Amino acid sequence: MAYILAENEQRPMTRRIPALPEKQLARDGKIAAQLIRAYEVENDIQKVKDIFFRKAKLLSNPRYWELMRTVWVVAGSTETSNEFRPYFKSARPCKGWFMTVEDAEALENMEFPLTVYRAYDPYYDSPEGLAEGGDPGISWTTDKDWCEGYAKGRGRIVKSRVVERKDIFAYISRRGEEEIMIL
Repeated sequence: MAYILAENEQRPMTRRIPALPEKQLARDGKIAAQLIRAYEVENDIQKVKDIFFRKAKLLSNPRYWELMRTVWVVAGSTETSNEFRPYFKSARPCKGWFMTVEDAEALENMEFPLTVYRAYDPYYDSPEGLAEGGDPGISWTTDKDWCEGYAKGRGRIVKSRVVERKDIFAYISRRGEEEIMIL
């Protein structure tokens, strides 16, 4: 998929402009504007998710992945990961658009095997948590200190694992947590 980089002073989520028909670009832009309004003006995270989940099928493939990253950044968590999971597993082309150009480059420059960390909720080891399917989380981090601080503030424990590049769906630096997504 060909694209050019463009400046966007509002949000760094639509800097790449795919080579698509004007009608599709306009539709993508309208949906992106609705997401931005729900987040920036209305401060309604649930509405952001609802708009994306309802209108994802109307998006071009590049914008689907790019906007899903943005929606994940503002609304993604252990508690919402099961809502996102079917969208992450989509067979739509252009998955590379999920990461920014910079994040994709950073991921390719990481040395593997790589140790990643997760602030784990021990609830998922309980009979109730196991009955729900265990830990639904997909977010890990390369930053052990960040993870320990996050875990401490939420009554969680830190667990780690070693991963290879093939295990990783994406890397996101936007939330400041050096997030590694493992589906």
